[in-house]
Amino acid sequence: MSVAIMASAIATFVLPGPLVAPVQAQETTASAPISYQGRLTDGGAPAQGSHDFDFRLVDAATGGGTVGDPILVTLTVQQGVFTTSLAFPATAFNGAPRWIEVRVRKTPAAGAEASQYYVLERQPLLPTPYAIRAASAGTVASVPVQSLPSSVPLKNSEGKLDSSLLGSDIARASDVAALVQAMTDATQQLASLQAQVIALTNENAQLRNSITSAAAPLRSGWMAASVDPADPSLVAAGFARAFSTPEPSWVFASTTAAPSGRSEASAVWTGQEWLVWGGRGPAQVPFGTGAGYRPASDSWVETSQSDAPEARSGHSAVWTGSEMIVWGGFAKASLNTGGRYSRDRVSWEPVATAGAPSARQGHGAAWTGRYMVVFGGKTATGLLNDGGLYDPTLDQWTALPTGQAPSARLGATVLWTGSGVLVWGGETIEGGDATGALLRFDSNGNPTTWESLPALSGFAGRSGHVAAWDGQRLIVWGGRSASQQFLADGAVLEPASGTWTPITASGAPSGRYKAHGAWTGEELIVFGGQSSAGVEGGGHAWNRATGTWRVLPTSTPAVPRSGGLAAWTGTEFLLFGGQGVSGAGPIAQPQRIAASMPWHFFRRSGN
Repeated sequence: MSVAIMASAIATFVLPGPLVAPVQAQETTASAPISYQGRLTDGGAPAQGSHDFDFRLVDAATGGGTVGDPILVTLTVQQGVFTTSLAFPATAFNGAPRWIEVRVRKTPAAGAEASQYYVLERQPLLPTPYAIRAASAGTVASVPVQSLPSSVPLKNSEGKLDSSLLGSDIARASDVAALVQAMTDATQQLASLQAQVIALTNENAQLRNSITSAAAPLRSGWMAASVDPADPSLVAAGFARAFSTPEPSWVFASTTAAPSGRSEASAVWTGQEWLVWGGRGPAQVPFGTGAGYRPASDSWVETSQSDAPEARSGHSAVWTGSEMIVWGGFAKASLNTGGRYSRDRVSWEPVATAGAPSARQGHGAAWTGRYMVVFGGKTATGLLNDGGLYDPTLDQWTALPTGQAPSARLGATVLWTGSGVLVWGGETIEGGDATGALLRFDSNGNPTTWESLPALSGFAGRSGHVAAWDGQRLIVWGGRSASQQFLADGAVLEPASGTWTPITASGAPSGRYKAHGAWTGEELIVFGGQSSAGVEGGGHAWNRATGTWRVLPTSTPAVPRSGGLAAWTGTEFLLFGGQGVSGAGPIAQPQRIAASMPWHFFRRSGN
């Protein structure tokens, strides 16, 4: 089974130390190993099982070159946690900045074809790791003898330390290996404990969002916190809200080198950068340009136009971990061409057309960790219910299974669940659709059969809705029905059990079409869109654990827009493009907000 490992994976360095240089030690090319510990997620859940890792030491945060040879190792990931020992050569640490780049893939089954490696975000080595060279240093050549304290025993005028004159409390070379082994053992124990903590945290997710007050002492001044500004359990226990954390405000992002105003563009989040490409502007003219937004520096970098695909709108795009793949769309007619853009190489390569699906626009696409899967869309002759599977390693297309495939549709939700491609909703010839199916994949990462998804009684079919995958569930809200009604309801589907759960309408935004949405890990954000009142400029967030809605800050207004682009960076909600208020045409005006939940602190006023 192929696995898509999120670029937001966390890695922690655990380094041996303190290490004392062995006296008169002969300099070698080997250094004390770095104990490397990390955590991976697969489709929002902790990764599990055997994975192939490629660890590289590089000399730049992006681009640059590899220092020394890659370290290839196969590790067993338990509850998302793994640990290993990296023995980079001492010669690689000459004082220049260094980063560790991790590439990972699911270990293929016996006889199966291996998928390409998924490239995670590079992580800098801080000055402390350079202490690993102390294990191989023979002298204190970098420190003048005259600057050493008189208490340091010297063998001769060359400044070499004499082990016979050192105290017994100083670690000898023979002790270093024991220290490293002891720390490796401790790291493995820590990994096991962290796995248990992760499991307990997942089981108690709801407890993070409120504090039970029943057992709180009945004395004045006792405080509690909640994400609910009017938490009924706290109020019933005699608490009153004292103060709240400040709400974040909307911020206009830089427009220098940003793409011009457009709609029906594509965008992918790489873990560091938001790549925006294509779309159409005034008079429906398509664009063949784009740029990448980097929140860390609030800056845009234009994508290369050399060998770029034909200008288009209504196309799809996915991020593979190292490349953005765009395909299909519409220019003067529907297209079945595409391109692959590498930010590291700053260049485009064409996508094969042999065996590709028929030309289309408005289709959906998902990345499985090995393939780009395309489904649905429309041409000048009607809607489609077929698609293709693209392997960028081989630059090769394969047709999708057609038996029990979903009905032909436009603008459907298409996403990767970690084990299959889920298709739901969209516009059919009858209007909005409330049906869907899951395309299963085998252990070799290849598609097998379609399985129909259950329907929710009374839940209207829709298109232009907001949808997200939280790692286990499909979350759907809003959209427009077959009768052109703007919908203000939603529901959550658990494919494993085949059950739907309605989302509360209390506190929800008004019905709207082509709103912007993102899943933060705790909340579904819904912003803007077209409602019966026009183009909206406000947003709401629905918390899965509490089942409640909250209004996003409005003290600093956001620009009203519909059908634009949105992304969640891990800390911020980003917006770009779309259609503005009536007559305004396509807009750009990138905005961002740290849309985390505010905390409300309550004080008990009893005796």
